Amino acid sequence: MYFKDFQVRWILASSILLNVALFVFFIIFIRQSNVPIVLHYNIDWGVDYFGEVKSIFILPVIGLLIFLFNGILASRLWLHSKVLSYFLTTTTLIAQIFFWISGIALYIINS
Repeated sequence: MYFKDFQVRWILASSILLNVALFVFFIIFIRQSNVPIVLHYNIDWGVDYFGEVKSIFILPVIGLLIFLFNGILASRLWLHSKVLSYFLTTTTLIAQIFFWISGIALYIINS
């Protein structure tokens, strides 16, 4: 029943599309090299964390884990509380949007 709801399908499809697009964005636009890249920037201190290029893929991996966790939990809670299921599903989409904002910021900082 959970996956038959139009809003749920739309939100989940948007979330997974954003996550896959973030993977592809990093593969295409982040240059693979041995030179460390900026992985965290703080307004107060500036750059405070460097790392390997492959470490940038932590963002979409965490996004995928949030997608899976919230999706499984929301589908199990569907019969008990539809409102909570909608909340978890929407939170997944919002998290993916924030991961995109962070990914674009990292790209700009490293350009």
